Amino acid sequence: MGLGGSKMGDEMGDTAAKWNSRDVKGTQSELFLGNVSPEEVAFEQVFKDNQLDYVFTNDKLVFDPVGPPGKKYNLLHLWRDAVNKKTALPVYEVTDAVRGRYIVMMPLGEPGVHLGENHPSKGSHLMVVKASHDGIITFNDFLPTTVEETNDFEFRMGLMDTAFEFLKRNESIERCGTTVLTKATELGMAPDDGIRDFLVTMIDHLPDKGGRPGFILRDETNEDIAENSTRVAQMLERVFTDASLKPFKAIQPPTENSQIIAHIHGFLLEEMPECMKETYLSCDEILEVKRSFETSTAAPDDEDDGAALTRTATVART
Repeated sequence: MGLGGSKMGDEMGDTAAKWNSRDVKGTQSELFLGNVSPEEVAFEQVFKDNQLDYVFTNDKLVFDPVGPPGKKYNLLHLWRDAVNKKTALPVYEVTDAVRGRYIVMMPLGEPGVHLGENHPSKGSHLMVVKASHDGIITFNDFLPTTVEETNDFEFRMGLMDTAFEFLKRNESIERCGTTVLTKATELGMAPDDGIRDFLVTMIDHLPDKGGRPGFILRDETNEDIAENSTRVAQMLERVFTDASLKPFKAIQPPTENSQIIAHIHGFLLEEMPECMKETYLSCDEILEVKRSFETSTAAPDDEDDGAALTRTATVART
């Protein structure tokens, strides 16, 4: 699944070296909370001042917000929509008293595009992001993280699993979070309607599917069915009720990102397509490297009954 074993660790180490070579110091959360606005503002100067260009090198990064007010697009629109409760296709929300708010969504643009042409699981594509301006929030999970930030990464992975379970059994909307219930009520759905049914309704009501980022949903024949709610419903029922498909959670490294808010991608797959293996990296493998590093760098006096404990104030190099 992408980079594996020691090669994953080597790649993470190389990226960490670039991150740590910056003159700007601090944890990801400190830098994000201190520099990223939830408003529609330009970001290029802040981006350069914090030397984020050392690691975020994708030529698709859009710094200046473009589009009509309230619907502008740039490298922060995913975060901006989430924190301002404007996520277009929310399916699951959790608000934790300590951690803050998180949202799982189907992405805009072209869900599942990197699965390749004619792939039947594009309708399973979900993303999870932090959705409140507090606590832990990171730019990208491939970058160095503190223990708390790694814990947050693992927590978001768990939210993705829960969202998939809810969609598989078509859980009632009222169990999927306040933001989801509010939007469903606005679209005329009842609290006990199913979340999978609501996703079909949200897609049907999406405005400006041809705009930016727009919305394209291709089926196994590579046809865009986004305007045909019957076919969308059939696609979602098939993919979310196929017991042979298992959740695969992945991220893109900062060299591939066009959004600079940490976001985990989730798909239901039998196996990862070859075409994804160069740009998508397994969350399970990344987490394994981070946990291994925490254990290997634990100080001797942090050990209790032989169990190595990590120091939460230390910024990990992977």
